Amino acid sequence: MKKSVFAAAALAAMVAAAWQQVPGMKTPWGEKVTPANAWREYPRPQMVRQNWTNLNGLWQYAVTKNAPGCPAKWDGEILVPFVIESSLSGVGRLVEPSETLWYKRSFDADVKPGERLLLHFEQADFRAMVYVNGRELCVPHEGGQMPFSYDVTDFVKKGANELVVAIWDPTASFIGSFGKQSFKPRGCFYTRSTGIGGTVWLETVPAVHIAGYKVTPDIDAGTVRFEFDVAGGGFSRPEVAVAIEAVKGLTATTKDGVAVVKLPAGFKLWSPESPALYDFTAVCGADKVQGYFGMRKIEVKKDANGILRIFFNNKPRFLIGTLDQGWWPDGLLTPPSDEAMAYDIKKLKAMGYDMMRKHIKVEPRRYYYLCDTLGIMVMQDMPSGSGDRTQRYGFYRRELKEMIDHLYNVPSIVSWIPYNESWGQPGEFLTHATLVWTQKYDPSRIVDGPSGWNDYEGGNKGRHKPAGVEEAADLVDRHDYGRRPGMWPVNDRRASFLGEFGGIGCRVDGHLWTDKAWGYGGTGKDTDRKAVQGKFVSLMDHVGGLAMNGLSGSVYTQTTDVEGEINGLITYDRKVVKFDEKALAEVHDRVRAAFSLGITPRESKVFAKRLDPDVNAWAWTTTAPAAGWEKPGFDDSAWARSAGGFGSAFILKDHPHAKGATKWETPEIWLRRHFTYAKPAGKILQATVDMFHDEDADVYLNGELILSVKGYNTNWTPFPVPAEKFAAAVKEGDNVIAVKVIQTVGGQFIDLGLSVDVAK
Repeated sequence: MKKSVFAAAALAAMVAAAWQQVPGMKTPWGEKVTPANAWREYPRPQMVRQNWTNLNGLWQYAVTKNAPGCPAKWDGEILVPFVIESSLSGVGRLVEPSETLWYKRSFDADVKPGERLLLHFEQADFRAMVYVNGRELCVPHEGGQMPFSYDVTDFVKKGANELVVAIWDPTASFIGSFGKQSFKPRGCFYTRSTGIGGTVWLETVPAVHIAGYKVTPDIDAGTVRFEFDVAGGGFSRPEVAVAIEAVKGLTATTKDGVAVVKLPAGFKLWSPESPALYDFTAVCGADKVQGYFGMRKIEVKKDANGILRIFFNNKPRFLIGTLDQGWWPDGLLTPPSDEAMAYDIKKLKAMGYDMMRKHIKVEPRRYYYLCDTLGIMVMQDMPSGSGDRTQRYGFYRRELKEMIDHLYNVPSIVSWIPYNESWGQPGEFLTHATLVWTQKYDPSRIVDGPSGWNDYEGGNKGRHKPAGVEEAADLVDRHDYGRRPGMWPVNDRRASFLGEFGGIGCRVDGHLWTDKAWGYGGTGKDTDRKAVQGKFVSLMDHVGGLAMNGLSGSVYTQTTDVEGEINGLITYDRKVVKFDEKALAEVHDRVRAAFSLGITPRESKVFAKRLDPDVNAWAWTTTAPAAGWEKPGFDDSAWARSAGGFGSAFILKDHPHAKGATKWETPEIWLRRHFTYAKPAGKILQATVDMFHDEDADVYLNGELILSVKGYNTNWTPFPVPAEKFAAAVKEGDNVIAVKVIQTVGGQFIDLGLSVDVAK
């Protein structure tokens, strides 16, 4: 017996020694991954049982083409749960759509009477055919995002059993939600992922057991509603007893599968600042599971100024997040470890973010557990496909429902995003149907839809909801990678949201996936991290102005570099944080402060309107004027006079809302105008320069520089001027605004208005 044990241990050591990571970029956590430590944690934090077996580790694998069945010869060993293309799999091989990827391993079983044995896969992409002891368990599972399970009780025998999985993955050419995977990684598309990409595990349960549950908090009523799905109960509905751990004696028993628990007064709310969670235990006969929930609420409604805002826990809140791709250089779509995932979340928190937009990916369940416990809100994308999905709409809707059901109990998820831009988006009717269905299926969260581009819902580009059409979505979402992003105008239907912006490229040599690195802002060659940080801070201060004027949240691109993209705040290998965390947190605090001013009850008084039709509104010249041109006493009588709006035919064609009255096509222009000011009654919160400029613009008030912006914008943008700065420059009676704008290439335009916000 001792000899047998020694031989088995020696064989295991030899097998482990044969496996090694494929060379390539690694994170600090990926460097430490071995067959012995790869994803050992319990994979389902929301429904915990004790009796389970982890099947991660070394499996045999083979790749076949046109094979009639299970291969007789295996190519080697692969480390599950890492996909075959990843370096952590130990293989690092691309699989073609004409090929089948096979897996094999053995497991022990000893199912006692009255028990069932469940086999769980956290993720496998795309079509998985699963065999136990040579018998196929069920129809193949198709999809690349969601967990799936089988009851294998009737397929196993006592002792050793053989498990075989065959996977076919067409990547971008089929109906599934493949996200950003690509056969030819480039731009914002990355290396494809084939095969098992999540923990595989066994679980022993009683014949009658809890198959799932939904937990819905209601902070206004102070209640939490439990809905249980019980398997094996036949036509009866077995009772489930629920006990809230933090409150002694707080229990309830289900009736028709539902239990509503009233929490005592003073219960704790979940928030990023205080991620309070309540543990509970649910018992159904011999079955016992443990879970948790958080008391939180999110909705869109009007603030005291009548502007639609996001309200979180019944208070207006500006969401500040990043676009979070969740890709890893060593594991691709599979993170290296719990610690690796926690690192990203903790860094975002340290930088002052309270939200992330989980972009076109569903993470492992443990990731959302970390978001819940560490405290960060999640806006969850539905992973998209490509092209017009009208003919594949049923499959897409099935996957969307699976995702919502799968993640329903995650307190940190506050929004669903069914469509990213036009990726996989069908036409107007089906898009609208999806948004309406999502709102009604889960009214506990807000719906962003669509995020950028093909928006049929009204509220942007002057569109209005057609008469008789049902309301859909809560946010109107703009994607704008300009130097000064804009926002969709405040409207009565949906809160204005900036779903993607920024993407400022910053190159950190020695930490690049490829030398052909790129960023939205710049050439991909910018290495001065301090200078790029300055651009970031300036950009976020601009977003603060938008927040004050009706924007409800923003998503900066992005958390980390990803393959060829160097837009991240952190390098792809997670070894360099590019910018000072404290500086980022400070500017995010300024954005929140600006937002707080914006939600103060106020009224706006216009003193100089934009696109003023008065033919004498502006004095202007394209010849450099004498010194002091910006001051009140300067003689501009020789300058031309025109109504508001100066620009080229080029920009007027692309941006008809510019409505230029005067042709301007020279490299520079200087403008002056007068307005009469009488100090309004009440506290002045801020002044706003509402300006459309291309390019750099310097704005003076009575000779004092009150605003200087670099680059250009492509729409009217409200630029806030602090009340103190405005008060120091303005005077009762006649005042002069003076502006200088330059032009280099492309279109050109300048016009502005001036208003003052006063507290009511």
